[in-house]
Amino acid sequence: MANVISGETHQVPITELLNRFIKRLVGAVAWLNVALIIVILTTVILRYGFHRNGLLLGWGLVPMEELEWHLYSVPFMLGLAYAITNNSHIRIDIIHMAMSKRLQHFFEIFGIIFLLMPFLLIMLDFSFDYAVYSFTHNESSQSPSGLPYRWIIKSVIPLSMLLMIIAALARLIQETALLLHHGKEMKETVSARASLMQRMLTPQLKDLDVSTREGTGS
Repeated sequence: MANVISGETHQVPITELLNRFIKRLVGAVAWLNVALIIVILTTVILRYGFHRNGLLLGWGLVPMEELEWHLYSVPFMLGLAYAITNNSHIRIDIIHMAMSKRLQHFFEIFGIIFLLMPFLLIMLDFSFDYAVYSFTHNESSQSPSGLPYRWIIKSVIPLSMLLMIIAALARLIQETALLLHHGKEMKETVSARASLMQRMLTPQLKDLDVSTREGTGS
């Protein structure tokens, strides 16, 4: 049965390439959570260990508090694309699981084309203008002692939308390829005469050992 193409045993090379790019980028950004913990601890120590006793009053808490939600928002927003690559977004599983594999592929394709992609493109256009406006007006915190350059954090929104579009496109390619090849016998090798694009779009057998390690986090 290993030669019968299915989503459980096969992968589309171009999809894996795009997903790997997103996972590595988001994995690197996830380290900001460590910085977030340090900033939170520092803020708490300053507030209750020093400011209450009239010490280090020149070290303001407002910039620290704003930095906290800056550091929180970046991994959160970029993590939305990571969730698409891992298929971990919430869905109505009780209905989805009752469908045949072919029907599951069809509804995934339908949802990406007519629901997810239009939403992401609209949000990309809106958030890009939002970030550009912030940059051109040199927007900063409303608090006099707050952080400047508000456009930096606002630029994360269009960036996250762009990553989600890449992730959604990768999933669309995967679902389409698996639907077209569903239940078919896979040839042992792709023809040497096949174009690079054809090879990238043809489902290939997964490295089950690697998939198992990734799934268990080992």
